[in-house]
Amino acid sequence: MHGLGLVSRLSASPWAISLGHAQSYMPLVAGLLLGNAPATASSPQDLAALRAEAAPVDYAVQRRAGLTTYAARAQAGGSGTGGGTTDGILVRVLRAEGPLMKADQFCGPAGLMSLASDLQRAAKDTEISAVLMRIDSPGGQVFGTQSVVDGIKACQAAGKPVVALCEDGLMCSAAYWIGSAADTIIATHETCTIGSIGVMASWADAQPYFEKLGVKFHEVYAEQSSLKNADFAAASLGDYKAVQANLTAIAGGFLGAVRDNRGSRLDAKKFDKSGASQGKTFFASEAGDIGLIDGLGSFQDALGECVRLVQQGRSL
Repeated sequence: MHGLGLVSRLSASPWAISLGHAQSYMPLVAGLLLGNAPATASSPQDLAALRAEAAPVDYAVQRRAGLTTYAARAQAGGSGTGGGTTDGILVRVLRAEGPLMKADQFCGPAGLMSLASDLQRAAKDTEISAVLMRIDSPGGQVFGTQSVVDGIKACQAAGKPVVALCEDGLMCSAAYWIGSAADTIIATHETCTIGSIGVMASWADAQPYFEKLGVKFHEVYAEQSSLKNADFAAASLGDYKAVQANLTAIAGGFLGAVRDNRGSRLDAKKFDKSGASQGKTFFASEAGDIGLIDGLGSFQDALGECVRLVQQGRSL
């Protein structure tokens, strides 16, 4: 993602992200506004290596006598028609790491729409039996998040269970919105941080800075467009009611999705009383007590859960 596009997305989008991580972008935005381009990977080969590391990987998994064994296949099928068969169950492993942006980042991870496409491909791939999502993210843009959830639902509709693994890190805000849609949520460690279920908007008003430099701002609207940008015009004068109403509507959808996705596994009283429904975060054990996750386990345990769900579905 190029600089101007990044500034636009950071300043003009609602976010489902923890505040600390949102503010970590501020030095980058300040540098871009001052004309300083962010550092990028030193060569196309570096970017290719980053992309390869984040690419989907297929694991052939077997679970016998309580023991899970697995091996990565050389290359994940990308066309929806795999090359050959395996003796066990084939699990497609996808990653969602770092702040989640709708579009691919030029020098960073793939965006939400690419992840959504990967899920849709997995849903159509006749070789794939299940999907495991390795998640370590504070959240990100609201835009694109529901497309990822749609991809998860497509896999489930195709009879392919989805397991979300919080991998020694965060499953917060938009990342939890995504994870909550999975059939099972596992955290690898007690220190995994879960929750931050909420929506926010944050932007820097740079106009006073540029006015001091002698820059004059002019806005002209068509006669038919008297309400265009009215919400942000009011916010620039300190009236946040309209912007907050929009965020409240999105948050209502977020909360409804979590309640629907987790169903009876979510303790409704604890969800509200603990502050989880107001945006609080929790370590794994308390998150499990509330019903935000299903338990602790390793990457191998998550693969084993994929196998269990597949076998369970086949026995019905």
